[in-house]
Amino acid sequence: MASAKPYEVEQDPRWTVCDEFRFPHLNPPSRPYYKSIQHALDNSLAKGLADISVAPSQGKFLSVQCQILGAKNVLEVGTLGAYSTIWMASSSPDVRVVTLEIDPRIAEIARENIRYAGLNDRIELLVGAAADLLPQLVDDVKHGRRPQFDFSFIDADKDNALHYFN
Repeated sequence: MASAKPYEVEQDPRWTVCDEFRFPHLNPPSRPYYKSIQHALDNSLAKGLADISVAPSQGKFLSVQCQILGAKNVLEVGTLGAYSTIWMASSSPDVRVVTLEIDPRIAEIARENIRYAGLNDRIELLVGAAADLLPQLVDDVKHGRRPQFDFSFIDADKDNALHYFN
């Protein structure tokens, strides 16, 4: 059996149909960041990023979780095209997101999407390996240079996810 290429995922057409049905209800055109969320997906794919963003229902769920928690400071490990980042940042005008991306080329595409959404002032994108960046973030929180995170979303480097909790 041949091994999968990096980022190659199997797309079940039944899930796609379900997502296409639900998405207009989860993100109606009347929603403030409707165009920005769709742009993040479209631009990311057009620029060659892998089609591995969270599903629209998962993006909405992240947004609702931030709202329920009253999250003001969110940490995301794995930015990709900033699709989930924009969902979380758009959950409330009070939310600030720090997102970590290892690949500078991908980070630049994410920055384009963040700028398009007009969320530059609410999203801080740090470039580097999470294993290297997280200790500095912890130190910043510990010494009052940065507020404590209310919500975390780890969506990258699944093999090392457990280390990020330590």
